[in-house]
Amino acid sequence: MKIYISSDMEGSTGVVSAAQVDCTKPQYLFGRAMQAADVEAAVRAALEAGAEGVVINDSHCTMTNLDIAKFGGEVQLITGTPKLLGMVEGARGCDAAIFLGYHAMAGTEKAVLDHTFDQYTIYSLSVNGRKMGETGVNALLCGALGVPVIMVSGDDALCMEAGSLLGPELVTCSVKEGLGRGAALCLTPESTAELIYSGVKKALARLKKGECRPFALEAPYLLEVTLMNTLQTDAASLVPGAMRTAARTLRFETEEALELRRFLYSVMECASATLSGF
Repeated sequence: MKIYISSDMEGSTGVVSAAQVDCTKPQYLFGRAMQAADVEAAVRAALEAGAEGVVINDSHCTMTNLDIAKFGGEVQLITGTPKLLGMVEGARGCDAAIFLGYHAMAGTEKAVLDHTFDQYTIYSLSVNGRKMGETGVNALLCGALGVPVIMVSGDDALCMEAGSLLGPELVTCSVKEGLGRGAALCLTPESTAELIYSGVKKALARLKKGECRPFALEAPYLLEVTLMNTLQTDAASLVPGAMRTAARTLRFETEEALELRRFLYSVMECASATLSGF
């Protein structure tokens, strides 16, 4: 059994501030330590539950936050960027995926550091009419690879979002209760380590019973993405396959789920290029 972990930082234990997830700020050392602590608890549980190997994908910002020296020989770490599948690079061939330190989609009330991939360009997105954030898109990409998402951790809002989208078989682990975008009622690392450890054990038990299925939507896939302003949309409309349906909204249709990621990140790159001139 090979387990995959996609590790973000905003939803990690104790993290509430943008400075704590920004590698240029002194507070980043705290965010990095909390991300690592959450991952270590999940890895320990997976290996004790019988996993023969664990693949971790560092999925935050520069994606160079985790230290490979912290893990044992059964663990492999995917680090650095860009990566073809971004936050789910390396999921192919694994038996199940775990999303750690994830956050709610942009526009979610009382959600810590809510955003959808890029807080400066993406206002909202949907696939086949279903509004989703990073959890949904990444679960869909994993599903296209035949990999079920069996557990997520983050704040209360993220757990509610993930559970409503991925179904009752998903194990959710709330490490904090969001009080706003930059405030939360947090549990201690000791408490969340136990919660994550128990959650992984529970999720893997369900997996072994055959209760977990990959998340899938019916093709063709229709992605609609709304950007922050019209200048960004002007630039992003140049991406091949983009159809502009409103002043700030682009539409893209494909038969291949993995092409959604390629299009979405191309849109973000084009939109981001306008930021200095807006």
